[in-house]
Amino acid sequence: MKEGAWTTLSKNSPLRNETPKVRVVAYPMRSTQLRATIEGFASVKNEDTKTFYNNLYPIDKGGKKVYVFPYFNNDFRSFTNEFADTLSNITDRGAVSVSQVVKNIGDELAGAAAQVTDLIKNIKAIPGSGGPSTGTYIETPKFYQFDNTDAALSVSFPLLNTVDKKDISQNQQFIKEFTKINRPKRQNSVSMDFPHINKINVKGLRFIRWAYLDNLSFSMIGQRRLINKEMVPEAYVVTMSFKSLTVEVANFIDQL
Repeated sequence: MKEGAWTTLSKNSPLRNETPKVRVVAYPMRSTQLRATIEGFASVKNEDTKTFYNNLYPIDKGGKKVYVFPYFNNDFRSFTNEFADTLSNITDRGAVSVSQVVKNIGDELAGAAAQVTDLIKNIKAIPGSGGPSTGTYIETPKFYQFDNTDAALSVSFPLLNTVDKKDISQNQQFIKEFTKINRPKRQNSVSMDFPHINKINVKGLRFIRWAYLDNLSFSMIGQRRLINKEMVPEAYVVTMSFKSLTVEVANFIDQL
C-alpha cells in the first residue's frame, strides 16, 4: 500500500515516505482450533519471552502476506488494570499441574480463614472492642487480574478511484483479498480454516505480537458509476481494528 491510492500524491512522491504507517503481517494458521489449543497448553515451558510468544500460535510462515497502511488515527493505546479479592480466571489456566496448584491455594485459604475466625472471636472477647454496631474488616492482599483489557488498534483510510486508471482494479483486488484472508474458509463438510492472524507494528507507538481482525468495514463515498458491470464509487473508506490475542505485556514496549 506504499503506492496505494490513499492520497492524491504521485506514486513516486517522497512525501509518501513521511506518512506514519502501520505494518500488518498476516499469517495463515496451520492447524485446527482444537489442535492449536492443545499445542498451546503443551508448549508451555521455560524459555525466553520472545521465543515463547513467537511459538504460541502454529502458523504457516510461507503463506504470510505483508500490508503497510497509512496511520491517520489519533488513539493508539488504552487499557485498564484491576486488583480483586479473587483469582483471575486467567491465573488458573495453563500447566498440567494447575489443579494441584489450585488445591494448595485452597488449603492455604482454608487455613487462613480459620485463623481469621479465631482472630475475630478474640477481638470480640476484648473489653471495649465494640458492641453490635461495630464492624470488623481486615485488609488482605488482592490478586492482580490478568485480563486482556487492551483496546483494539483502529485504522482508517480512504482508497481513491479517481487518481489513476489502475486504482479501480487495484482497490477492488485489495478489498477481495483482505476480506478473504479474514474470513474462515470451508475445506469440506466438517473442516474449516481459521482467518489469518497478524503481527502489528505502529513504529514508535504500539507493537502487538498476535492479533486478530475484530472489525472490518468498507463504505462508499461520492458518486457511483457502473464500470464493467461493477459499482464503482469515487472512493472507498476502509475501517479496521485489530485486537490482541494475548495480554500486551510490558516486554512488547521494547519491540517498538
